[in-house]
Amino acid sequence: MTPRKGELLEVVDRSPALSIYALAKEAGRNYRRVYDHVQELAAAGLLTVRPEVRNGRRVSMVEGVVHQRLRRLDELFAFKAEIDAAQ
Repeated sequence: MTPRKGELLEVVDRSPALSIYALAKEAGRNYRRVYDHVQELAAAGLLTVRPEVRNGRRVSMVEGVVHQRLRRLDELFAFKAEIDAAQ
């Protein structure tokens, strides 16, 4: 892994979810280079990229694997709370 890809992973770990544009801005790097690196890191399983619509635009949100797992746990616990409240 190159040092630049390592920097991107550090930025993603510091924040829950960023668009690729915001990630490039945060890292102070060119959008296209960040996009290419994000695709490579996602293919390696180190990041996840999920589509989202914000202000009528399609945006690719980048999450670290840890943040993705935490979000899923939050969803599971919220679902369990709903079931418990219904009983």
